[in-house]
Amino acid sequence: MRLYLLMLASLWAGMTVAQTSLSEALNHYEQTDSIKFSFDAEVFNVVAPSSFDTLDIDRFFNQLETLLPFEVEPVGEKYFVIKVVEREFVVTALDSMDMREIPVELGVTVLINDEVSPTRFSNGKWTFSYKPVVGDSVQFYVPGFKRQDISFADLINQKHLSVPFAPEITELAEMVIEEYITKGINLDPSSQSVKIDVGDLPLLPGETDGDIFASITALPGVTNPDGRAGNLFIRGSDPDQTLILFDNIPVYHKGHYYGTISPYNPKVIDNVEVYRGGYHPRLGDRVGGAIVIESEESGYTRPGAGVGVNTLFGMAYGKVPLINKKLGLTVGARHSYPASINSPKHDAITRAVFSGTPLIDSTGRASESIEVIFEDYFSKLTFKPNQQNTLSISGIYTYSDVYYTTDPAGQINSENKVDNQFSNLGFNAKWESNLGNMWRSVTLATISDYRYSYDSRLISMPERPTILAINRLKDFNVRQEIAKDWKFVSWQSGLDYKWQDVYFRSLRANDSTGVNNFEQADQAHAFSPYMSLDYFKFQKWYLQVGVRGTYFSLDERFRWAPRALVNFDATNWLTFKGSAGIYYQYLSQVKNLEFSGGGFDNELWTLANGTQGNVIKGTQTMIGGVLHNDGWIIEVELYRKSAADITVYEERNLLDLERFFTMDQISSGVDFMIKKSFDDKASVWLGYSYNDSEITLDTTTDNSTYKSKYVQPHVAYVGGAYKAGNWKVSAAWKKSSGLNAQSLDVIYAENIFLRNGANRPPAGGGMPPDGGGPPSRPENPFAGRGDRYGSIETLDISASYTLPKAADRPWSASLGLSLINVLDEKNLVDEVYRSAFAQRYSVGFAPNLMMVVEF
Repeated sequence: MRLYLLMLASLWAGMTVAQTSLSEALNHYEQTDSIKFSFDAEVFNVVAPSSFDTLDIDRFFNQLETLLPFEVEPVGEKYFVIKVVEREFVVTALDSMDMREIPVELGVTVLINDEVSPTRFSNGKWTFSYKPVVGDSVQFYVPGFKRQDISFADLINQKHLSVPFAPEITELAEMVIEEYITKGINLDPSSQSVKIDVGDLPLLPGETDGDIFASITALPGVTNPDGRAGNLFIRGSDPDQTLILFDNIPVYHKGHYYGTISPYNPKVIDNVEVYRGGYHPRLGDRVGGAIVIESEESGYTRPGAGVGVNTLFGMAYGKVPLINKKLGLTVGARHSYPASINSPKHDAITRAVFSGTPLIDSTGRASESIEVIFEDYFSKLTFKPNQQNTLSISGIYTYSDVYYTTDPAGQINSENKVDNQFSNLGFNAKWESNLGNMWRSVTLATISDYRYSYDSRLISMPERPTILAINRLKDFNVRQEIAKDWKFVSWQSGLDYKWQDVYFRSLRANDSTGVNNFEQADQAHAFSPYMSLDYFKFQKWYLQVGVRGTYFSLDERFRWAPRALVNFDATNWLTFKGSAGIYYQYLSQVKNLEFSGGGFDNELWTLANGTQGNVIKGTQTMIGGVLHNDGWIIEVELYRKSAADITVYEERNLLDLERFFTMDQISSGVDFMIKKSFDDKASVWLGYSYNDSEITLDTTTDNSTYKSKYVQPHVAYVGGAYKAGNWKVSAAWKKSSGLNAQSLDVIYAENIFLRNGANRPPAGGGMPPDGGGPPSRPENPFAGRGDRYGSIETLDISASYTLPKAADRPWSASLGLSLINVLDEKNLVDEVYRSAFAQRYSVGFAPNLMMVVEF
């Protein structure tokens, strides 16, 4: 007996050693038995790892024909052909929501290349016969559920197919209206957002570089009144009231060179979500809108690289898969050219930025002392150990420096050198996990450091600044979200914790007033639990309700912000929609204040400490509809927004901390857009927006209202795009109302002028012959001014040619030309009072060339 057991153990050990993979088994028999096999390598490459016999060739052939849909056919004594044959497959249909079997009475339909294949029902299972073919489309369908694609690999390796089906009713939550304006810009009704797929984004009018902020200004309801790409006003809300996140890292600036150039490399960005109205409760701390930028996470699967140049900067990017395509690295960089290289577009931007200052002479020529340096860098590691987990770590660094000299008094000893910088450094870690049974988890951790400085000092006295402005913001944010899907309900709940440290300093020195030096430092903690519920039981209705609560440490109060949106599909081509919500903002910019100097969009960021900043409460409501059919898209949205307790400073310069007060703003309007696509070659669109925005100051006793400065009541535009072969052409014409000429800062300037001249005699009022007595009162430069500046009009054109990759050319190249303000319209956008009115204009004619080579 003992000998028998030893023999069995020896035989088992031999059989264990003799089991190997399919390829190794084929090699073994070819070498030991001197035989040859013929087979389709493309088929064998998808065979899953398994154990095959290497002791007996007949048993090996039996395994092949039993486990796989293969047949071994001898051709001569030492030559065998292994080919795919028809086999019977058994299908078990599962509901993906709970992974339970779908009632068999619903039936399973098998579609092979969109043709119905016969099925049989036996022993509680559905079966069908099929010979797997590479390239065939095989789909299963159960009434009431989405079609499910079956891969060729599954058909080769499995006889019994357990197939999860997603309920068809959930399509509403995922449905998007593609090519909202053009390819790559899509409308998502479920979140009422616009999604920009940067990889698919074609040529936009006046833009060949994929500038993110310039792309956003193509949307109805989004304007940049002064032509600067990053100076975004979403339906009347000021730029600081729009939340901008890049991989969850907060963005506190408008872009390079005072917002004229977007601060990020579009080649590392995957998609952008733009919320012109309400947004999900997981997002908070702004009352206007939100822009969520997400970088690519495919660096671990798709390698690639590219370099590019245009007339403003050079750029490069790379994507490198590592560790068996489970770990990937993506990097990107952009850098401006040396100051000695000054292109026509750069010169046009400079004239617009510094118009109305001594740096632009009477002929419109810019001072040669202006130097601009900007750069931005991005890196991301993505690790995907399995299908259930993804970990990514992102880092961004953005830097901009504008340096120039001025001579305001025309004297050598009054020359100033000015250095204006900002930097934005941030890191974010994100872990996404599928917990099974339709549970999901997302964990985020973010740190960021934003620094702004403005330093102006006399060249003759470089050791002492005349103006020094510093603003620093530090953030630490952690978010944990748990989500669960049921058949008709999707639920998300999370906790958001944020710590912020904000510091500012303002120093002004001159011979008459001495030194005014103010400093303020605040730290705040915010705890924000949130919850959202999506309900889509009824095929025509989609409802999302949620709430975000926030405990803010500086005022020790807890605030609730409920939100809701609803969509109704009247038909498969007509959707009605509406939304309403409350929003709070705890970090904002002080209005009317020239924190540093020059007025170059340098408002001061402050926390809501009750003195230099306040908690802003906002409300938003919207109703509208969208029609999409046969290449037509027609959308109309009516909205009303409010923002209360916006912080305003009475003077231009920060001289007295007691002069902060608040104002309320109400905006209402309508956005309309109609677009028609013609196959894949051409599209045209037409849009119109109306907006009315008024502010009320808490310093008035009669509830007097004023018009907002940057709101343009009427904006109309017409655009089109055409593609022919490798050529693309796009153009757009836009005309809008001018900005408010009787804005709040102009009213304050007039009050100061009248107050200072109150004790002076009227102009020409009989001054004494000897010149004694007070000077005569000057003419009032504010008298007779109109309500608005003249209309703003631009025509932008772009064209590009792409040389695609080919079998003998493993690279592609793109060459593009963009023309901004082709007609060189002189658009007055603002006037600033500096003892006299100085005019500021938008960007004039600005040509730009672009070339990108990608591998």
